[in-house]
Amino acid sequence: MSLPTLFAIAGLAIIIALAVYAWNLVKKVKQAEADVERQQQEEAAKAAHNLRQKQLELVNDIRFVARSVLEQQCEITEGVLRIQYLISGLDPDAWQLPELAQLRSHYEATRSMPILDEYKKLDKKQQFKLDKQRWTLESDNKEAIEKDLRWLVTYSFPQVTLLQ
Repeated sequence: MSLPTLFAIAGLAIIIALAVYAWNLVKKVKQAEADVERQQQEEAAKAAHNLRQKQLELVNDIRFVARSVLEQQCEITEGVLRIQYLISGLDPDAWQLPELAQLRSHYEATRSMPILDEYKKLDKKQQFKLDKQRWTLESDNKEAIEKDLRWLVTYSFPQVTLLQ
């Protein structure tokens, strides 16, 4: 065999080796891309599942508080404050629905009233005055608020797409 033939064979062997190496690298890159895509899909599915679970928890909590008020296990004002907070975390637009007008009205009338430690800091006369104001509001609006709450217990929150 002549020297140019040997160089041609050696060159061809190097080219084949490099092609095999390049093909293996392409295969590894494609596998890595597929693994990344699969992992992203799994993470997205897990995030959607977690969000759906959180949304379902919020809906159940909203219904629980509404039923508690209806069954007089929770005071109206406390229930309305809790429901407003929960709905804001789930679907803020739902709070503006006309079916919840009385809840909104009661919330606006009571949201600035001190609670917990702020309430405890008040003297007894101020506490009694606030309690009387709150009791009057609750008494005056009880039927309308209960109507809103009965509606809310059955509301499906259709704008919350993952719940569907």
